[in-house]
Amino acid sequence: MIPMRLLEPDEDIQRLIEAKKKGQHKCLSGRFVNCYTLTCRNDLCRRIEDAIHFRDHSNTRTDERSYYNGLLRVLRRKLREVEKELSKKELTEGFRGSSEKRLQRRNVSINHRILKLSGIL
Repeated sequence: MIPMRLLEPDEDIQRLIEAKKKGQHKCLSGRFVNCYTLTCRNDLCRRIEDAIHFRDHSNTRTDERSYYNGLLRVLRRKLREVEKELSKKELTEGFRGSSEKRLQRRNVSINHRILKLSGIL
């Protein structure tokens, strides 16, 4: 018979599963942040730097080095995904800002023409 303690799910694994469902990332500090934020991007960069350091200090053709190479492949893939989403957000925000500026300029020129026609300017 299997003891009940082995059947209970681990709390850390449950937290990670819930975070994944909510679109969150667990930082090295243990804090959960939303994916596709600068905090998440910076955390991934720190993890990559750390993995590179340990990979470079391990001997060639060892399982330790291949482990870090695999880890780096996954971290870089995640970083590309986050940077892609951040650039999309930046483009849409930039587009919104530029269209708002165009509308403001148009309103100013319309107001200027109206004031000129009414003889105020």
